[in-house]
Amino acid sequence: MKSKLLKNILLIIIGSAMYAFALSQFLTPNKIAPGGVSGISIMANHLTGIGVGAFLFIINIPLLIIGFIKLGKSFFFGTMVTILLSSILTDLFAKLPPLTDNTMLSALGGGVALAVAIGLIFKAGYTTGGTDIIVRLIKLRHKHLKTGIIFIAVDGIISILSGIVFRNPDYSLYALLSLVTSSIVLDIVLYGSDEARLVYIITKKEKEISDYILKKMDIGCTLLDCQGAYSGEKRQTVMCAIKKRDLPQLQEYILQTDRDSFMIVTSANEIYGEGYKLRMNNY
Repeated sequence: MKSKLLKNILLIIIGSAMYAFALSQFLTPNKIAPGGVSGISIMANHLTGIGVGAFLFIINIPLLIIGFIKLGKSFFFGTMVTILLSSILTDLFAKLPPLTDNTMLSALGGGVALAVAIGLIFKAGYTTGGTDIIVRLIKLRHKHLKTGIIFIAVDGIISILSGIVFRNPDYSLYALLSLVTSSIVLDIVLYGSDEARLVYIITKKEKEISDYILKKMDIGCTLLDCQGAYSGEKRQTVMCAIKKRDLPQLQEYILQTDRDSFMIVTSANEIYGEGYKLRMNNY
């Protein structure tokens, strides 16, 4: 328990520092606002001169209240610490000279640094506030949606508006580039490589589970007859190949449906047949 707490604290500290570094060293000096509260704060800083960190904290207050109501007390305190730390560090790092004045490099570097920072904080069970909270709320209802895609949908409009605030449409394009880069890297940080998993589920509720896999997850599956060597009891095994990032959704459903089920998960690096190889390459 203590080791997990220490790990989470370390993730929060490193993630908050990287988040602040990305904003102050890459994005803000080059007028890149890649969506969300951070993007709004960068635009507000440009218009008022008030520190980006200060705006981060102020704008996050109502979102934190919503997070407290929907996501619980532990989420609230962890995210509050993250927001405070990242807000303070953002304004501190802003006193340093930026790493580069190359807008393209800043968009890419800032996007990667933001994604790694958010991913580390997500792994600790918290968020950096802002649209991260909105994404967490969406994920509660739609667990199959990819986190990076949700970020693009939520943050895209703010990136587009940045071109109006900075009076140059190029800044919108750089902001969108940074946002897309961040979303791609975030999915890699959270879900790992794009390999698949081969899952065997021995259950008494094979009908419910196979229907869920086929209809809700839109994934093919196969029923295999099996018999327990000790009990002699006959059952059916549900077998399916599934994307690694979709596995938590399936595991959660199986736990809710049949806690007595037996699940085996193995790696599946190459899958062919029924068009599945094509689906893997174009997921």
